[in-house]
Amino acid sequence: MKILIAEEAGFCFGVKRAMKMTERVVAQGCGEGAKVYTFGPLIHNPQVIDRLKTKGVAVADEVDDIESGTVIVRTHGLAPQRMEELRQHVDKVIDATCPYVTKSQSYASQLGKEGYHVLIVGDQNHPEIKGVIGFVNDNYTVIKTVEEADELKFHPKLGVIAQTTFNVGKFNTILSKLSDKANEIRIFNTICDDTFVRQRSAAGLARQADIMIIVGGRNSANTNKLVEICKSIQPRTYHIEEVREIEDIDFQDVQSVGITTGASTPDWIIADVVERLKNLPTHSAVT
Repeated sequence: MKILIAEEAGFCFGVKRAMKMTERVVAQGCGEGAKVYTFGPLIHNPQVIDRLKTKGVAVADEVDDIESGTVIVRTHGLAPQRMEELRQHVDKVIDATCPYVTKSQSYASQLGKEGYHVLIVGDQNHPEIKGVIGFVNDNYTVIKTVEEADELKFHPKLGVIAQTTFNVGKFNTILSKLSDKANEIRIFNTICDDTFVRQRSAAGLARQADIMIIVGGRNSANTNKLVEICKSIQPRTYHIEEVREIEDIDFQDVQSVGITTGASTPDWIIADVVERLKNLPTHSAVT
């Protein structure tokens, strides 16, 4: 059985940056009795969060959960009001917001100030979108489906941004529905480069492989997008979060397995998945 691994598998740029910042804080220490927190899970990968906990990094979901010490803002960013609340409450705040998310926040703020109704294409329950909303006034709408785009009310000026991990193809389809929704439309494509390349690569791999395995947290938006894309091409697509889940997959008559990952999946988990696949009775070469 041939094992095909996407070149883009593993941490994305924003996650690598956040992990390095966190590891630097842990290595330097914060003084006797002080603690290190992330405000919300740093990234959407439970295994990585568990490893950070063993190094003394706690997860805080509310400001009141934090004692003295250092707080690292998660890759998904925070609304400015929450950021200010943190700065008033703790000794030190380190902003590990992904630069692509920061850019999206900036565009949202700009559009709002220029009088546009801000249309945010993404999941309103995702922490990134919750943070972005904080950069605009009440003149915004969040949608994530083509049907919602069809039902969008008319606005004289419409400004559009996207969740950085949104499905590229779906975003383009939604954009095609907006021509009669405003007199003026301004679009900032804020989907990050890694998301675009990772989704394109996953689709290509799904066309080659007899089975696709997508490795990543079940709460990871970008991982779930990859699952959606691959399943539309290769029905035998499986989303796993832990290596042991491979045991539940039927590899009968499978000649090739494609592997890709969400942006928060570390290399060591990929290596564990490959090793488990190599030890299956039907394995052969790995490429």
